[in-house]
Amino acid sequence: MLPHGRNGYGPDPLSRCGVYHDADQEELKMSGELIGESRGKIIGTRVVELLETGPKIETTDQSTGKLLDIESQDVSTAWSVWRSPDIFYAEGIGVTTSKDGEMAMYTGSGIGIGGPGSPETSFHGMILFRSSTPKWSRLNGTAVMVEYTVDADGNTHSRLWEWKGRF
Repeated sequence: MLPHGRNGYGPDPLSRCGVYHDADQEELKMSGELIGESRGKIIGTRVVELLETGPKIETTDQSTGKLLDIESQDVSTAWSVWRSPDIFYAEGIGVTTSKDGEMAMYTGSGIGIGGPGSPETSFHGMILFRSSTPKWSRLNGTAVMVEYTVDADGNTHSRLWEWKGRF
């Protein structure tokens, strides 16, 4: 299992984004209200480009869960570029829908820990939603922190927190 928020090379790089590691409790703490959680599976992976630092890899994920207490389905695609053997930068896009017709689109970026040879990763970043449907439109203009993990079998788990800090 990957250590959350630690790269083994000095201070926690995630502390600058409102995410900090509590060494006594071995868990991550977030600034804000938990507004969503989902579980799913990586359904596709492809190499997009070969760079000096390593491959640029694209993954697609499908998941189900809840967003603002509404049952949801999500599909997202992200690409990752390695900055060192175990640290990567990623950007992605996605669409979340509900059975009642709610829809929200989002873009996001952040940093993670993991290597190009294994699906197991831990990622933390920020996402921005856009929605014109009533129940999710309150997410417009709200910065959302994301914690996203993938296990060795490609199973995903994401948790979303509404940013409550100052900009």
